[in-house]
Amino acid sequence: MKHIIRNTIAASLFACTGCAHVGTQSTETMILPPAEPSLFSQTPPIDVDDAAVELPQSPVETVAFIDQESTDATSNDVNLKSPEQITLKDELARAANNTEQPKEKPSKDSSDEEADDDHEKPSSETLPTSLGEAMDDSTVMLPWNATPLTYTLLDVEQLALSNHPAIAAAEAIRSKAAGLRQQVGTAPNPTLGYFGQQLADRNTDQHGIFVEQEFVRGDKLELNRQVLAHTSRAQTMESQTQQLRVLTDVRVRFYEAVAAQQLLDATNEFAKVAERGVEVATARQKAEEGTLIETLQSQTLLSEVRLAAEQAEVAYRGAWTDLAAIAGLSLEIPARLIADLNTASDTLDWEQAYSQIIASSPELSTAHAIVCEKQALMKRQQAQPISNITANLGAGYDNGTDNGMINVQLSAPIPVWNKNTGNISAAYADYVRATQEVKRIEQSIRSRMARTAQEYGAALASVRKYEDEIIPQATKSLELSEDAYKAGELDFLQVLIVRRSFYESTIRLIDARGNLAQAVAKVDGMLLSGGLDSPTDYTDGDGIREASLGGQ
Repeated sequence: MKHIIRNTIAASLFACTGCAHVGTQSTETMILPPAEPSLFSQTPPIDVDDAAVELPQSPVETVAFIDQESTDATSNDVNLKSPEQITLKDELARAANNTEQPKEKPSKDSSDEEADDDHEKPSSETLPTSLGEAMDDSTVMLPWNATPLTYTLLDVEQLALSNHPAIAAAEAIRSKAAGLRQQVGTAPNPTLGYFGQQLADRNTDQHGIFVEQEFVRGDKLELNRQVLAHTSRAQTMESQTQQLRVLTDVRVRFYEAVAAQQLLDATNEFAKVAERGVEVATARQKAEEGTLIETLQSQTLLSEVRLAAEQAEVAYRGAWTDLAAIAGLSLEIPARLIADLNTASDTLDWEQAYSQIIASSPELSTAHAIVCEKQALMKRQQAQPISNITANLGAGYDNGTDNGMINVQLSAPIPVWNKNTGNISAAYADYVRATQEVKRIEQSIRSRMARTAQEYGAALASVRKYEDEIIPQATKSLELSEDAYKAGELDFLQVLIVRRSFYESTIRLIDARGNLAQAVAKVDGMLLSGGLDSPTDYTDGDGIREASLGGQ
């Protein structure tokens, strides 16, 4: 079955009981979902029932092969398909045997084999014209990939929501607040006792039992419940905020790891092209058709690409480790990540996005609930000087008179010296601070929105420029340089420069797509972060209940 749940929180306008402060807050427990297209993105939903998820085609996958009649660009992973007919068939087949999971090549007729034999001479062969030409139909495997596990964003989100300690802690605090709410409204227990008088005076002693009960006046217990009701609501919203923090961190780290994975794949593939370049340059030099300079230059390019591959591997391992820590994954060996980095293509209306976050942010709803709590607490402190009444009813027997007796006592403190003015003043200060906290959070959201809008705009501009202009130009330049090289109009070093330029453009596009996906994830996550931070505990025990008793 298909489960696609949106990650937005229903917004509703609420008026706090006994509170004039009005804010926005969800009235039901929010079910936070895995990622799904929201108002801010055009990402197609991930169907968990699909056998495979189609990945975005990177520029590496879409490069046209010079000697290729057709290219399979519908891979479900970031691996690249080999063209049906390419040059250097024997050498490429030998390179393909080094992959971890080679697949059987389709059989070829004798005419194709004869065509391959014609390309075995160094003087007539050409370099592979794209990063994918040096690959066969096998899946691109990382050098450390010893596990067949793959993860989608949905998989990682579900693991994070079910295992994250910060979410469990937030839920525990929410349960604590619900328990305190029940406790602070309970009436004091009655006291049952025994009394004896004149016990040393024989035949005049008195014995009896009594019951004592304190009656809480001023509706203090109900006011206690109202205070803790707002506290409980604040903890519920804090729990939902914590879930969004975790999900946002998971999505940002996931897209960062996917970009690092694609960068590593592209670099490894280009390294194979660079290796073939060294072989061709060496063969041309031995055949006295090339120079030593060409060979050295091709070796230098190969060394630089291998260094880039090592750096990319370190970056991917770091991104995976960070993702595993945020999501609570126990795997030390990076698994294969499946995702589409093409998450946005339109410029967002940031004012509208800001308004929607203000209306539905659980972070801001928490602050509004705390304002209501402080206002209710101020009203509760104003009721504190109203004295409670303690009643005592006793019954016994007097041996001196041989009669029964009944005693009744009523007592109440007189608020002469302690009128609770200090606590009332402190409660008002807490209320003012809570109202200012709402304004602070609104400004913080706008600040985070501005920074995210900057990241989004820069990434979107880069993606558009690379997809619409730079990559097509680099691809065309690669094709023309190959044709010119075959015709003897371009030397080998210039071909290497063109190839390096295409590779660098490809890497920059992957990086820009990753940054764009991360910016979209931040907006979808209400600009929240800090999934591993400890959730805030707004409860203050049952102290107000103790203050309700005794009348002091």
